[in-house]
Amino acid sequence: MPTNLVLISGVLSKRELRYTPKGTPVLEVSLIGKRAVGENHLFSRADLTFYGKLAEHWADQLADGQAYQAMGRLVYESWEADGVKGSRLRIVGEELFKLENADVREEEKGPVLYGAMNRVILSGGLTADPEIRQTSLKTPVARASLGFSSWDASAGQARSHYIELEAWRDLAVQFADLKKGSQVLLEGSLKTEVWEDKESKAKRYKRLLEVERVTPLARIRSAERSPEEPPMVKGNKVKTKTKAA
Repeated sequence: MPTNLVLISGVLSKRELRYTPKGTPVLEVSLIGKRAVGENHLFSRADLTFYGKLAEHWADQLADGQAYQAMGRLVYESWEADGVKGSRLRIVGEELFKLENADVREEEKGPVLYGAMNRVILSGGLTADPEIRQTSLKTPVARASLGFSSWDASAGQARSHYIELEAWRDLAVQFADLKKGSQVLLEGSLKTEVWEDKESKAKRYKRLLEVERVTPLARIRSAERSPEEPPMVKGNKVKTKTKAA
């Protein structure tokens, strides 16, 4: 079974309940936090989507400023409107827990959870050979793309998804040994890149996985069954059937 797990924690800063044309409840939630990276604390915001009856129930139970722990999975979405193609990675929430004794601190723009979790674990295959380059400070950085899948319960089948990868320093060097089709297990954190479109001047966003650990995988092929009948084991003795001439 492919691995597709997202663990996110933070202070609730947004909640919005809506319904699809078919009446399915959809709850949009934003969690705000700062996670420790070395001696620094990096700001993180995660937007999650919950579906179904639990989404409707949680909409009435959640409280602004309260810290929560969410579990879910990544889903890649793409579309085309008016000749313009778009895509995004959505976090589909599956579990939500209230955090007790959380380190919530009041800041200028509101409460923030310190020590927030931003953890993604994915398995899949690289869709192309990794691109390795060096920054102006000679720091190695690798870029790649991972194809992975998750189970779509509503459709009763697996769906294929994609996410861009970024790895730095020693991890970038490890990616140099990988190629298109390499199967890997990745651990890392979600990162959002923001830039301005040159033509429309609108802000563009791209979510990628900053890899913190990579484990190459190799599939174990099933052994072919021998045409001969296996030996019969009885006690500590092995008996072998012989065919009559």
